[in-house]
Amino acid sequence: MDNYTLYVDNNCSSCKKIQQYIRENNIPVKTVNIDEENYTLPFTIMIIPALVKENKLLAYGPDIAKVLDQA
Repeated sequence: MDNYTLYVDNNCSSCKKIQQYIRENNIPVKTVNIDEENYTLPFTIMIIPALVKENKLLAYGPDIAKVLDQA
């Protein structure tokens, strides 16, 4: 499960839920808080949380857990 990046922000309840899921399941995912970090997205994200791998959007919202479970 390499090279996953999770994009979140400070005011997103779904972001907090998926981050808790990732912690509880010890899943190695880099998290980028778009409200706190200076970065350039590989593309425009309309919905967060968003799971990206190799500049490809894999899932957003509650579907992220399903994708990570299948990885």
